[in-house]
Parts: sequence; structure tokens; C-alpha cells
Amino acid sequence: MADFKTIREAKDYFAGRIVAEAKHDGTPLTEVERKMLCFSETDWTLPGMLEINAEFEGGYNDSEYESKIAGLIRKIETRDADDEEEMRTWGQAAEKLSEGDNYLSIMLDPSFPPVGETARPPHDRLKLWLTAFGILFGVFGFLGLLNWAFGPKLWAFEDWLSHHNAGGLPGLLFIAAIALCWLARPRISAAFDRFLTRKKTGTHTG
Repeated sequence: MADFKTIREAKDYFAGRIVAEAKHDGTPLTEVERKMLCFSETDWTLPGMLEINAEFEGGYNDSEYESKIAGLIRKIETRDADDEEEMRTWGQAAEKLSEGDNYLSIMLDPSFPPVGETARPPHDRLKLWLTAFGILFGVFGFLGLLNWAFGPKLWAFEDWLSHHNAGGLPGLLFIAAIALCWLARPRISAAFDRFLTRKKTGTHTG
């Protein structure tokens, strides 16, 4: 069982196993891909990493690379599942690597999707919740506005709809609100992304 005293030792361990797995798959990593396994902005990394990173950004797709490495990592973990010693060593290396800010840690995260899987877009769940609340408050707000504008005439019309099995006015408004939000979802998502971008820019420049 290995005893990883430094982040460099943990990186060397992971890089060796990932490179070997890629070769075993018949898709060996390029020199740039191998070196990027050691990338870090704050912790130990290879000499000349700025030049290596510039070459990587100019000739590689980072999303494809990350998914490729994540896929190799999942294969290693699956193979090690029945080997307690290897699992313990892998876990110790991951724990040591997590002490710093290292690029490889992204692909080691179990939630990171390998090749063939799609990651949920950033803030996607929050967007869904905001859309749901928008529908809810939009329906009740619109009902309140109609009640203020038309009063008894509105509810007479609602009684007529219910009498003719049309589902009632609230039901129709709810369906209409859902349809509008569904059609407007690209604009809602884009507006939310712009808001987050401004917020981040303001935080960095402040």
C-alpha cells in the first residue's frame, strides 16, 4: 500500500495508471494530454506548464478531453472494485490530491460524466425551480389582475366554463402559463445566464 506524502506523488500515481489504461484501450494519450494530467495553477506541476496549457487550449477540446479522462478513470475504478488494496491506494491518492487545486481532481469526481454521458448544464436545476415558481406566481398574479379589472364578470365567465366542462378559468390560465413558459424557456435560461455572468464579473472587478 502506497503512502502519498506529497501531491506530486499522488499525481504521478494517477498519471501512470491513466496512461496505462489509455494504452490498454488502444487509444494512447498524446504528450500534451499526458502532461495536462499534472496541470495546476497553485500546486506542484511540470516545468513549462504555461506553454503546455497554451498548446492544449489551441489544439484540444477541453470538454472532450475531460470526458475521455473521466472514462478511463471509471474503467480503472471498475477493475479495482474487487481489489481492496488497489481501492485503498486509489482512495489515499485521491485524498492527497484533494488537498490542493488540481485539474485532475475534476475528472476524479464520481459525478463527472465520462464519454457518452451528458452533464447537466450549470444551474439547470435552479432554472427549473425558477421557471416553476414563475408559472405559479404568474397564474395567481394574472388571476388577481383579472379580478381587479373585471370583478363579477370574470367569475360569471368562469362559472360558464365550468358548466360546459371546459376545466374552469384557473385551469385554462395554468395551461396557458405552462405553454408560454415552455416557449420562452430559451429566453429565461439566457436571461438567467446573463444575470449570473454580470454577478461574477462584478465580484471579480470589485
